[in-house]
Amino acid sequence: MIEQINSNPQINRMAAISQFMGIASVISLGFLILPSSVMALPLGLILSNMAILFAHLSKGGGFRFPQQAMVGMGTGFFSLAIYLIMLLISVLSLYLAVQMFGLETVLDPEALQKALNDYLNEQLNFLTTGGGI
Repeated sequence: MIEQINSNPQINRMAAISQFMGIASVISLGFLILPSSVMALPLGLILSNMAILFAHLSKGGGFRFPQQAMVGMGTGFFSLAIYLIMLLISVLSLYLAVQMFGLETVLDPEALQKALNDYLNEQLNFLTTGGGI
C-alpha cells in the first residue's frame, strides 16, 4: 500500500476571506482623506467586522486560529480601532461646533463658513497683536 502524501494542504476559505477583508479594511483607511468618498467609513467598518467574524468562524472546532485568520483578525481589529477613533472625533467636533456656534449656524453651510472665518480672524488678530485688540 502506497500512501499518497498530499503536498497541497487543505485551504481554509474562511481564513482566506478573513485575511482579504482585513487587508481591504486597512486599504479603505486611505480613502477617508478624500472628501468625495462618503462610503469609506461604513464600508471600512463593515469590512473590519466581517474580517473578525470570519477569523472566528475559520477556527471551527479547533483551539487555534489559522495563520491567515490571525492576519485577518489583526488587521480587522486595527482598522476597527482607527475607524472608531475617527467616528468619535467626528461626533465630538460636531458637538463642539454646535456648542460654539449654535445648531442653526451648523446646519446652514454658508452661515457656518462665515462663523468659522470670523472666529479664525479673531484668533489671528489675537495672536498678531499679542492679545490686545
